[in-house]
Amino acid sequence: MFFLFRTPHSAFCIPMTLLADRYIDRISFLKYLPQTDCGACGVLTCQEFVEMLKQGHKKPQDCPDLSPSLYYPFEVALDADNLFPEFGCLTVPRPGPTGRIEINNPGDDSPILISGNNTHTQDVVTSILGTTKSPFFVVFADTRGDTVDMAVILKSLTGGVISNEVVKAGVLEKTGYREVVIPGLAWAVADELRESTGWNVTVGPICAGELPLFFADRWLPARSPRENSE
Repeated sequence: MFFLFRTPHSAFCIPMTLLADRYIDRISFLKYLPQTDCGACGVLTCQEFVEMLKQGHKKPQDCPDLSPSLYYPFEVALDADNLFPEFGCLTVPRPGPTGRIEINNPGDDSPILISGNNTHTQDVVTSILGTTKSPFFVVFADTRGDTVDMAVILKSLTGGVISNEVVKAGVLEKTGYREVVIPGLAWAVADELRESTGWNVTVGPICAGELPLFFADRWLPARSPRENSE
């Protein structure tokens, strides 16, 4: 896209890249707070507290009713804008590798995260997973390189695609738990996937930056507080 700029003597065009939506504004901080509106944190409502968290005027620890196990997930989710790479709006698919990757030596009881094989999507998912030492299986389904939002629209990410990709990735041979977490934008395929596979299918958040909050105390810090201070 080009924008036209005029000066008193001339006009010139500067190319401007529109950035892709990383859905950071769709992180639902409010639902992970105790809905007390007690005022003990120094503000009137939980929504006001969320806004002050985003502005850096409050810390998760300032909510007396918030579980300490959620302090770190909140901190990571609040920093998603800095964690995620920025990239321009795509006009063509950008296919990356498909299949299974293993994060932090997952075992029999580790969740299976589903995403697409767009390279930018993969960068976002791996950047957030780099903030935890918790174990996960991740299956990058073949969405022909479409981002998840486009894959849902273009039907390159369906219940059938997900089940086929999970089986093909061999992840079921690694775990008997079969907790499959699909992206929030793919919520419409959840029932189809449950009925066709019998798996425990959970609809995850729209933004990958919400995953720490979604998993709550299961999202263990990548480094201990002592390591972070060294």
